[in-house]
Amino acid sequence: MQTKTIFPFNSIPILTCLVLAFFLQAESQDSPTSAEIVSTDDEILGTVGELQVRVSDLRESLVSLTDAENEALRNDPAALGRYVRALLVQQLVLREAIAAEWDKSAVVAERMRVLRDGVVANTWLESVGAPPEGFPSEADLTAAYQSQLESFLVPKSWQLAQIFVSSPVSKNDIPNPQVEEKMKRLTETLEKDPSAFGNLATNESEEPLSAAKEGDIGWLPEPRIHPSIRAALAGLPLGGISQPVRMDDGWHFIKVLDIREARIPTLEQIREPLAEQLRAEKAQMGTETYLGDLLREKPIAINELVLSKLVSDRAP
Repeated sequence: MQTKTIFPFNSIPILTCLVLAFFLQAESQDSPTSAEIVSTDDEILGTVGELQVRVSDLRESLVSLTDAENEALRNDPAALGRYVRALLVQQLVLREAIAAEWDKSAVVAERMRVLRDGVVANTWLESVGAPPEGFPSEADLTAAYQSQLESFLVPKSWQLAQIFVSSPVSKNDIPNPQVEEKMKRLTETLEKDPSAFGNLATNESEEPLSAAKEGDIGWLPEPRIHPSIRAALAGLPLGGISQPVRMDDGWHFIKVLDIREARIPTLEQIREPLAEQLRAEKAQMGTETYLGDLLREKPIAINELVLSKLVSDRAP
């Protein structure tokens, strides 16, 4: 299964994102290759005309992204280069807009007011709901760990490699002599010399991504493995090779490269994410408590008649 990377540019104006459509098709050898910006100097990352984006500019922009957006950048190094291009386009468009005094327009003033109101309200809620300094304590962490122990279970996982022979299942399922000959040759070769799996995967597999890595498809936890593959893995030892597995897309020879048994990580291993979870839960509870008290003191009243008229007016 292929995964689709989402490139986060939520902090950049929509106009910039539209212009980015051109740049997203290009790859640059000079682009940074990781969302972990470790340079200690304020080096120039990119230029457009006389405008520049430096390391400090990128750091400042990344802070404005959500955790999920930053994680997406970390998981797709090429996306960071595209993000830098987006910042450059933003600067270029911004300069043009300011030169035309668009920043003084009524449209900008109204949008800035709406944005300011939202930022003020949201950051106030964050401040009143923030957990106290030093939370969670060691006792809080230990209690949470013990109470959620089963939820931390990491399922058994396998590092697998494959040789894939394309042969989609069809209603007629007419035998394909070429596929049959290839399957027979691969099976006989692997039976005689199992160590040939890597070379066969590189040269014979019809799935290019794994073929480029001698068939390696990485680590898969048990729940994510197709039932047909899971059945073939049963009893296979480390280094073992399955009989060809028939699936809708074709035939798969599976090799077990490594195995990790199911386990529950120690508190030390999950201390930071657990602490973040507890802080987030505490903050949510604090915010909900604050809003509940506020609304009890000042209840909301909505004119349903006027609202229903607005709804009917907007109906197609």
